[in-house]
Amino acid sequence: LKPYTYGNVSDYIHHIVFAALLYQSLFQVSYLFTYPLKGYISQFKNDKIRLDFSIRIVSFLQSILIVGLSIPCFQNDILNEDHVFAQTPYGSMLCAFATGYFVWDMIISLFYVQLFGIGFFIHGFVSTIVFLIGTSGYIQYYGPIFLLFEISTPFLDIRWVGLKFPGLLGETAQLVNNIILILTFFVVRICWGWYQVFRLACDFYVARNDSRFNVLFSTIILSCNFILDLLNFYWFYKMMVVAVTTLKKMFSSEEVDASKLKLM
Repeated sequence: LKPYTYGNVSDYIHHIVFAALLYQSLFQVSYLFTYPLKGYISQFKNDKIRLDFSIRIVSFLQSILIVGLSIPCFQNDILNEDHVFAQTPYGSMLCAFATGYFVWDMIISLFYVQLFGIGFFIHGFVSTIVFLIGTSGYIQYYGPIFLLFEISTPFLDIRWVGLKFPGLLGETAQLVNNIILILTFFVVRICWGWYQVFRLACDFYVARNDSRFNVLFSTIILSCNFILDLLNFYWFYKMMVVAVTTLKKMFSSEEVDASKLKLM
């Protein structure tokens, strides 16, 4: 595969394939698990909910796993010394594992695009490109930094469960989870995300005259991160619309538009 790949990618293809197959296996097991429950849980009679539930299981477990795997990179002296060109075997493995998930996410989102919309496919496609470049050995320092976006994912998935399966979670638990979701999403994906893109642009500017500087990769990475940040901003806007609509529903006798309660 070396003639068709760049940098270290060919050395970590097996990590990418393994991760994609692992998440597909989790998806299939989760989907099959819901089938015998159709007679006991009315929501599972809806195929879209069964699909969404299975995807949520994968994203929930993946987010916890990838954030945990990212932590050691923050203490790595090699990556901390050089933000653009430094690379380590562990950093390549981390980026490859993340790539495997986003490849799976991109394919699933494309396959079910009519059910879940184009936004999730764009997110998966753009993330695949960014972390594939990271796997090659370029800007590995920023790999774990951007993977911290996943901190908000478990709370988003728990919120979905609370909406689709009323009574499963108490009102207090749902309220606390929603507050944590909004705070983590805003802090990690909006504040942290935009700040890190600014730092990345500054690091690219400093390294622009280095012979190892890759103009194409740098342009792609900045563009992709800008798209991801715009998506996150849009999703946060939808989140706030849902929050305001929910509060109106709780404290007002007026009817609210149920479509506004849909988040992701």
